[in-house]
Amino acid sequence: MKKILLQVSSPIFANDAIFKWDINNMNEPWRKLKSKLAELGYELVTADDRPIDDCAWILFLDSTSVDGLTPVKSGVKSLLKKLLKREAKSSWPNRPLYEEALKKNMKDKMAIFLWEGKVNNPDNYTPQIENRFKYIFTWNDELVDNKKFFKFFLPVPLRPREAKPLPFQEKKLLVNMSANRHYPRPNELYSARLKTSAYFDANYPNDFDLFGARWQIPVTRWQKYFPRLVPRFACYRGTANDKIATLSRYKFSLAYENMSGTEGYVTEKIFDILQAGSVPIYWGAPNIETYVNPNAFIDRRDFKNDAALAVYLKNMKGGEYEKMILAGQEYLKTEQFKKFLPEYFCDRIIEVLNIPKIL
Repeated sequence: MKKILLQVSSPIFANDAIFKWDINNMNEPWRKLKSKLAELGYELVTADDRPIDDCAWILFLDSTSVDGLTPVKSGVKSLLKKLLKREAKSSWPNRPLYEEALKKNMKDKMAIFLWEGKVNNPDNYTPQIENRFKYIFTWNDELVDNKKFFKFFLPVPLRPREAKPLPFQEKKLLVNMSANRHYPRPNELYSARLKTSAYFDANYPNDFDLFGARWQIPVTRWQKYFPRLVPRFACYRGTANDKIATLSRYKFSLAYENMSGTEGYVTEKIFDILQAGSVPIYWGAPNIETYVNPNAFIDRRDFKNDAALAVYLKNMKGGEYEKMILAGQEYLKTEQFKKFLPEYFCDRIIEVLNIPKIL
């Protein structure tokens, strides 16, 4: 059986852990891809120290998996490090796989997935990446040309909700379930999540709950120096054991992406909420209505501030709410939504790379 190597973006996914290690079943797409390729006669494995001599393809996951790149740096601190020649070198990737493949004349058998956006990984969007690969998979509608950049939908696993959802009057008003992080880059929405959570925590403590990691520890440089600057949330409930079951107990759930302003950046956040039987409050891709029925979610851009949003949520009647829930459940049955499922993710890769079945 011929191998297809996957050079992962972090050591936590190495040694085939990406097909096993999981949080909320987020790695199901990779397990599904491994299974689909096996049906065609290929073994998908992480690259690690495996040889490439009898390798059909090499897939890279984000720029952090590619050797030989010069990282994008900015700011006074980075400039000082460069001048003092104190630039730290990353220990990952653990091998010069890209260079090895070039020496084996495999440039046309390498592809990369640009999974993260500019806020989390600006190195994904540089000429270094574009010039290295013949096949680049991206969710970014603005880049897709079907010549070098090929569209893929960020895949999400199906997450069935409770058989008997809570009625409108028994659900709490609002929840935010997300990790607290700090990326001070253009169009980031981490600070917006923080601001909305702080507003509802202070003004609607009986109607709001906050779940997720890193909400009680320093995440900025100033907070690390002065721990008293870390916000304290009375409504913080720790991390949820079951994401979907927890979301299902709330009428509305924040679905703020990591960033705004880029067409096509639609992640699992809005879909998890829909599958839980809650109504998403969405902020992210400016063309979200291209991908999700607008009757199934609330567009955060329609509100001047969090106070206006709060008034709208508090005044929504049960009938109007149930129409949104029904629109969401009907949307999950459509071909439009199926493009975000692991099956479509696998089929798209096989189609673009023209991977034949081994007889």
